[in-house]
Amino acid sequence: MLKSTLLSPRLWLPLVGLTVLFAACGDSSSTPNEPTNASSSSSGAGGSGGSGGAGGEGAGVTLPGPDADWGTGSDIGSLEGNVWTPGRDENGLVNADSWALVPGGQWIEVNGTRLDALDAEVKEKVPGWNDYGSGDWSAVTTAWNSPAFDPEGSRAWWVSSGGHADSSNNGIYRFDAFRMAYAIEHLPSDTTKWSEAYKSASTFTSCPESSAEFDAAVAAGTLKEENDWFYDEVYWDRQPTARHTYSGVVYAPKTNELVMAVRRLWRYSRDEGKWVYKRLPAMDWQYKLGEENLAIYDEYKDQVLVASCGSNGPWSNTFDMNTSNWTGEGTSWNGWDWNGAADARFGDLVGIIKVPEDPATGQYAAKGLYQLFNVKERKVVKSGTVQYADGLSAVDFPVGDGGAGMVYIPPLDRYWVAAKTKEGKLGWFELNPTTEPWTLGRLVQDGPTPSLTEGNTLVRRRMLWMPKLHALVFLGVAEKNILVYRF
Repeated sequence: MLKSTLLSPRLWLPLVGLTVLFAACGDSSSTPNEPTNASSSSSGAGGSGGSGGAGGEGAGVTLPGPDADWGTGSDIGSLEGNVWTPGRDENGLVNADSWALVPGGQWIEVNGTRLDALDAEVKEKVPGWNDYGSGDWSAVTTAWNSPAFDPEGSRAWWVSSGGHADSSNNGIYRFDAFRMAYAIEHLPSDTTKWSEAYKSASTFTSCPESSAEFDAAVAAGTLKEENDWFYDEVYWDRQPTARHTYSGVVYAPKTNELVMAVRRLWRYSRDEGKWVYKRLPAMDWQYKLGEENLAIYDEYKDQVLVASCGSNGPWSNTFDMNTSNWTGEGTSWNGWDWNGAADARFGDLVGIIKVPEDPATGQYAAKGLYQLFNVKERKVVKSGTVQYADGLSAVDFPVGDGGAGMVYIPPLDRYWVAAKTKEGKLGWFELNPTTEPWTLGRLVQDGPTPSLTEGNTLVRRRMLWMPKLHALVFLGVAEKNILVYRF
């Protein structure tokens, strides 16, 4: 029997260390207060670039598509210490001669790349807009969120990030590596239309007016699994509410869409410049896509593989983009052992590790499990428990770190892992996949290493390998410039 509720506690560990946070709110449609009738997949070839589109409230913003190469202008910008100011051509592309200034083998700060610099533009395009959360732009990047990534297009997106009381900002913001700049992909909702009840809500994931519509449909027995009401949409324009996205947003190049498998599954068409589809994980929706989501896109079958650990325990399924149905196929990273795991994809392979925890913290302490999953073959090709090097051991890691991130570095054939240390700081480690079992050791880097705001160690997918740049990009936090590391 379907039951309605707004309470969605987040479990850090099974039976241990329970932290209850309340979540909810978000959706999409071109017509306010009417579910979209758009087809489940957008038209147009992948990688064509967003055309903006006429959407409804908070419609898309026309922006460039993927850029194939550097600019050819003469402005080289400047390099002062470890801070690079890019020189760009008349089209906004960073000039090749400017990129040549950037030294390899160290982290370099890219001047003028703060995400919060978009604040003035958003307020100009949406007069009266305000983020009613406690964290403002910072929370878009730090409130249990991570971006979707397109390695071939050399770009990434923060999608409806924020959530809970942290941020009400449900816009989409894109970083283009060949421009070394953030831009608005899709405007956030017009907050001047919101009710006082929603503006003052303790969680912006759940919209009370939308919840009321959902409850009414449940009571009447008319609720539909697709494109109907749910608590996770803004009542006044039917766009998704801001939410903790964890690692649950992916880019689908075949249809040029952003897919968010959090709370519900949502599809954003870049060609149409609007949200076009939404679907419950099942009619027994409760808790299934609530927390700690980890989604992977399979371009061979055009499917999204997703697992999440929520209040009722782990759940996993696969969404077929062609049929708009859940297939019933689970994932290999489903279960408490992978709750809050870090992941990194390169080619067909996805490396996943659940960072170890001090065994003294209890029987549920993470053991340092890893797996290597082949997307094309749909199977785990390697798995095990890490061994340690450089005097490192499981006791060096605290319990309950769900914010670890990792990235594969092709020139080194290594993974770099960033995770919380016992001292509460962001620590850097190297994971060697050429040993059996894989070896986790300390990572020694030249010069300063990336950091977040004080006390923040949540990294997840913000470390991105850009193959066309042969460089690593660290998106960091909204109030800091991004960092690059050339190889």
